[in-house]
Amino acid sequence: MDFIVRHAHVFLFIFLETLSLILLFGLNDNQRIAFLTSANRLSGTFLEWRANAESYLGLKGENERLLKENALLRERLLSLSDSLELERVKVSSDEVFVLARVIDNSVRKDDNYLTIDKGRSDGVEQGMGVFDSRGVVGVVNMAGSHYSVVLPVLNSRSSISCKVVGSGSIGFLEWRGGDPYKAILVDVPYHTAVSAGDTIVTSGFSSAFPENIPVGTVRSVEQHRMSYTLNVSVDLFVDMSDLRWVYVNSRKSDPELEELVGKH
Repeated sequence: MDFIVRHAHVFLFIFLETLSLILLFGLNDNQRIAFLTSANRLSGTFLEWRANAESYLGLKGENERLLKENALLRERLLSLSDSLELERVKVSSDEVFVLARVIDNSVRKDDNYLTIDKGRSDGVEQGMGVFDSRGVVGVVNMAGSHYSVVLPVLNSRSSISCKVVGSGSIGFLEWRGGDPYKAILVDVPYHTAVSAGDTIVTSGFSSAFPENIPVGTVRSVEQHRMSYTLNVSVDLFVDMSDLRWVYVNSRKSDPELEELVGKH
């Protein structure tokens, strides 16, 4: 007890410092991102330790998902073989996917972010698309040496080029806040033949994502009163609150294509 009394000021200092760090980086997204960029090895290691503990609790569900995914892949392989289309399936040599683990995530804010355990040393760079076995997750916002911050679909700044399967009409996937399972496809031409149940996939018009990565299904369609466009409500395939492992599309971007898309 005498030891605690003699060093009370030291314990008070440690307590106040810990509290200030929690308030600064836990409640402020901008500060958290800056901290991850400047000291990502320390903060990333802490997040990775926490993710290790949480991953044990989700092993059963993750294994079940992998088994279902393997079964689906086997069905597709058999289908391709039976229809003699297997020989036409090619994998481009410049499309490399980096497997990364999600070590931090949020879904209930207006501007959500997630952190993955891969960075520049693994070939991950800003602007690369991120997805999992179910579909689109987001785009790399900042890449550190060993960790990266991802701008997910559930962020007001997110805008991903997508298309309606069947019609091929293009729009941009955005999130207006609120429901973490729903997004809006905007700027879709008003003459587009689209209805509830249709599938939305990536358009391939930017180097962030290959073409035809799943996004979601159409819930409803509304004509925008101020322009000749449609607002398409989309039920997302990916449950952003249940992310463990993701793929990063580390294919090198085409600067000319990105410049043209940016001007659009």
